[in-house]
Amino acid sequence: MRVEEGTVEVGAERLAATAVFAASGALPDIVSFHGLGVRTTRRRIRYLLDHLAGHGLSSVCFDFSGNGDSTGRMDRATLRIRAAEGRAVAERLAGGAPRGLIGTSMGAHVAAVLSPVLRPRNLVLFCPAAYPEEATDRPFDERLARPGPYADSPAFRALRDFEGDLLVVAAGMDAVIPREVPELYVESAPSARSRRLVWLDDCEHLVHSWLERHDERRAAVLRDVAAELLDD
Repeated sequence: MRVEEGTVEVGAERLAATAVFAASGALPDIVSFHGLGVRTTRRRIRYLLDHLAGHGLSSVCFDFSGNGDSTGRMDRATLRIRAAEGRAVAERLAGGAPRGLIGTSMGAHVAAVLSPVLRPRNLVLFCPAAYPEEATDRPFDERLARPGPYADSPAFRALRDFEGDLLVVAAGMDAVIPREVPELYVESAPSARSRRLVWLDDCEHLVHSWLERHDERRAAVLRDVAAELLDD
């Protein structure tokens, strides 16, 4: 496994990115989008990306503007800006047609919204958030709507024509994402080749931190995700 650090310029911002290469040296074709929160960074998903590299899959993770090592202010970001940043990273570092998108919480919403544009074969969504249409251009401050089962969510609409494989990993004790939301993600992709919803019954919203403390469940999730992304 080889790891390379770099940056991607999107508009006025410089986004910090990490490419995790499999031993084969294959170019990255999996892109990960992290969730919302001032302390959230690309590093939280590395345990998963390192595991995928061991199975021959190269990937990219990055910090959205205002997070981690990237420039910018999070309270000036919007979902539209997040989508533009995610698309730019995928196009420049993953060839514009990634095998898979991995999204966590807010990042899952972004991954779903980008799926008609990037056309991934796989979507892997952890504790996926969904926001209403009117939230698209609202800044990430107190004006941003809370995640919920919004019928007009662009994330659900984007999945209507998704024809790849969808894996949703949801937390049974999630106090941020209502239980209906992960179920709606699955229901919103009727044309998907496969749809699977995995519940982690005792898990809270910070799913990756929780998995770090639960070896057996982490091993099972790693197997599920690797199998999903390797199944062509």
